[in-house]
Amino acid sequence: MSTKELHEFVIRESNFMSPVQYNILKFLKKYGAQTRRQLVKNLRAPRTTVYDNLIKLQKKKYVEKFSRNDGNRGRPLVYWKYKEQSNDING
Repeated sequence: MSTKELHEFVIRESNFMSPVQYNILKFLKKYGAQTRRQLVKNLRAPRTTVYDNLIKLQKKKYVEKFSRNDGNRGRPLVYWKYKEQSNDING
C-alpha cells in the first residue's frame, strides 16, 4: 500500500484514528518494524503518547509486536510492525 493509499484509507476511517496513530502507521509501513525508542526519536513524540497509541492500534489489529533477541544477555528488544489488513484498500 502506498502512502497515498494509506492516507485515503485513514480518511475513510478517520472517525477512530488520531494524527499520532496515522503517523505511526505511515512510519511503520514505510520503514518496517521499529522499536518504541526508534518511533519516539523519529516521530518526535513523547514516549507515553507513542506507547499508548501503539496499544490502541494493536487492539484494532493494525500493528503487532514481537520480540527479537540478538544473543546478548538481558531482555530482548520489542519491535512493532504494521500488520497488513484484509480490509485494506489492497485487501
